[in-house]
Amino acid sequence: MRKVFLSILCVASVTILSSPAWGQGRAAMRDMFQGQTPPPGAVTVLGQAFFDAGEAGFGNALTMLIAVDDRNVREELGLTESEVNSIRLVRTQMMMNAPQYANRLRTMTEENRQSVHDDLLRDMGRVTQSLETALPAERKASAQKLGFQALGGIDSPLINMTSMEALNLSADQRTKLEGVFDEIRTERRAHGEKMFEMLEKVVAAGGPQNLSQEDREELERAGRELEAQSFATARKLAERLRQHLTPEQLELEKQLIASRPAFLPPLPRQLRGNPESGDTGEAGGDGGYAPGAGSWQPGQGVPGQFQPLPGRFPRPQ
Repeated sequence: MRKVFLSILCVASVTILSSPAWGQGRAAMRDMFQGQTPPPGAVTVLGQAFFDAGEAGFGNALTMLIAVDDRNVREELGLTESEVNSIRLVRTQMMMNAPQYANRLRTMTEENRQSVHDDLLRDMGRVTQSLETALPAERKASAQKLGFQALGGIDSPLINMTSMEALNLSADQRTKLEGVFDEIRTERRAHGEKMFEMLEKVVAAGGPQNLSQEDREELERAGRELEAQSFATARKLAERLRQHLTPEQLELEKQLIASRPAFLPPLPRQLRGNPESGDTGEAGGDGGYAPGAGSWQPGQGVPGQFQPLPGRFPRPQ
């Protein structure tokens, strides 16, 4: 499933026509479906399952499964050789499930679409539980910290409850923050559904290069509009989350971002209007994230070890 993970990460941004992002995502999808064009609805079902799994706490497991082969990440998390082997075993077991899901997605109908989504979600939950059992508490805490730093903190459009645990939440805070995420989940999910709809068009065409100029321009316009909506939602969410944090936790957030490891891929978006950096930017000095010029384009500047590797999914024995 590693390439499926990477495909979802590559399309997580709404700037879907970035050529590096599309190249990685297309390679991952084509590999899962043995070189064939993914069937209609496959991108949406996979995307929604990963969205829901992320909201349910799959983020740290995803970090482990993708990055365990990276020496910097292993050292940052303090993983032992035994723990690395345990994570790789879980990953191998997941990869063995990929062909059956590819077959189910090929033959999927509207009637069984929800069951495919639910089974994917269940299996990702099992992976999370397997890693929870295999790894000690300090490793999970390290993964939460690294996940928080990788996303770029509270202002990121991709922030989730699992990453917020890096701020040492109390039980009462956890309940309140979960409520905030619950209240805004429908809005965030709606953004995801719009993105998946656009991606379905690109996938069906075999890539943006096969779209007409008119269709490309329309998708780019819709992408910019969706990007702005996503960041508006992110700003609203960040403001509400911070209301439930202590001054010490807000300071910890700043320290985590300031000490963000250099080996991580670039931040999801450049900070705009940060008084400490002297950048007034396009956002009017509000210190938050902003779309537009200077936005990160998925795939650019990503270290080689985070790129999809060649080869196909193994078929079940």
